[in-house]
Amino acid sequence: MQRIDTRNPAACGAAYTGILGWPIAPGHRHRPRGGCTCGNPETCPGSGAHPLPGPLTPSPADGLAAELDASPGAALIAPTVPFDALVLPKWTGLSVVMWIARRTTVPCLLQGQDHVVLLVLPATGRYAVPEGTSPSIVQVRSGPEQWIALPPSNGARWDTPPWHEQTQDPLPLIPGGDLLGALATALRATAEPSGAQL
Repeated sequence: MQRIDTRNPAACGAAYTGILGWPIAPGHRHRPRGGCTCGNPETCPGSGAHPLPGPLTPSPADGLAAELDASPGAALIAPTVPFDALVLPKWTGLSVVMWIARRTTVPCLLQGQDHVVLLVLPATGRYAVPEGTSPSIVQVRSGPEQWIALPPSNGARWDTPPWHEQTQDPLPLIPGGDLLGALATALRATAEPSGAQL
């Protein structure tokens, strides 16, 4: 079976909606010489990697490919409904993945140069966060009003995709609480003098 081309927006969009059943909405685009199509560099949360203005309305699965064709390079935005997203400093997140690798796997995407996003079962992300951890260090995104930009949005790529690469079956999501010990250990190991507060 041919692997999903995670650099191809249409292939990824089909995988997200078809294999995983995730709602997807096209977002802003990144222009190599012009920056984000939002035109607001001071408030832009990520060039070519955030939603369009207004309510986040997913596209019909059978119409997503046409929308992406009409807007080349558009971000693929997923509301955090079928999963919760834990946004972590890069080395903290990769440490969590390493700590749990012997017993389970968690979908993991790299976001820009500095962050990692781990996906867990919906409404369980808060249980992954050790008590007293600063929200500036670990951000939990949950519910229809929040979102993440999925690969191949600008600056986003999979470290561990949410499907088995050989069979393309969905990777089961784990409860956020299963990451609590690993995240606590990773925060201690990667803490900087002005960093995580536990």
